[in-house]
Amino acid sequence: MNFNPLSNKNDHLRASFWDKYANEFVSIRDALSSHSYFNGELRICQQFLTFPKKRGRFLKLDLWNEVHHTPLLDLIWKNYDEVHGLDIAPKLVALASERLKAKKIPVKTKVGDIRKLPYPDNYFDFVYTMGTIEHIPQPIDAMREIYRVLKPGGRAVIGVPNKFEWFGKSIILDVLADTGFKEDGRELSYGWKDLAVELESCGFKVIAKTGPYFMPWFIRLIDWYLYQKSPRFKYVMWPFVVICDLLSQIEFLRSHGSLLSPVVQKPKK
Repeated sequence: MNFNPLSNKNDHLRASFWDKYANEFVSIRDALSSHSYFNGELRICQQFLTFPKKRGRFLKLDLWNEVHHTPLLDLIWKNYDEVHGLDIAPKLVALASERLKAKKIPVKTKVGDIRKLPYPDNYFDFVYTMGTIEHIPQPIDAMREIYRVLKPGGRAVIGVPNKFEWFGKSIILDVLADTGFKEDGRELSYGWKDLAVELESCGFKVIAKTGPYFMPWFIRLIDWYLYQKSPRFKYVMWPFVVICDLLSQIEFLRSHGSLLSPVVQKPKK
């Protein structure tokens, strides 16, 4: 399908594009680098997006990972009174819902657009999105919606690609997208300064700067590629992934890795 997520305004084609991409994608859930990413996501949620005791309402934007990548909701749903999940792709939502239901995980899923969230104002205690809003023309539209649906005092983690990743990831991804090797097209990226400016313009207060992990893009890419070719190649990159896991214990490195993950709060009235 000839569709550019950053410029095409046809919402029906946008949903069809992501459904088609998900349908053709070979899952990397059990790749070693995916475990590293998953552990980082879990750490962020446990550190910043939970109350001391089970309560609250949690929203996860983008259900792609629940189907193909890091099934975060499998481990965190028990921390909240209600868990919601949203994605623009109807078939992907159906697959995620089926999988969650089979595991008896109570998540209220919906088809919807992160730029027009189908929820009332001041509804959620926590919102989480990682590697999603960079695929829309104006990510700030999603930031404003996240702000709207958060309760005063509520927190969100809004993860986006790091424009200044030390190994040139953003440049390489643009080349791969322009040559057709990156099927989901170009994506926007940010530095910490620009990201903070946009978030604060929406009304957020940035309370922490972190990231899920520290892993050079080429290690992630090779591990991803080999695992998709055959799970038999799962451990080829093991030494490199282990080194990255050790480096990921350093907060400075995590916060300057491939994904910037600001923790933001909606001020109390």
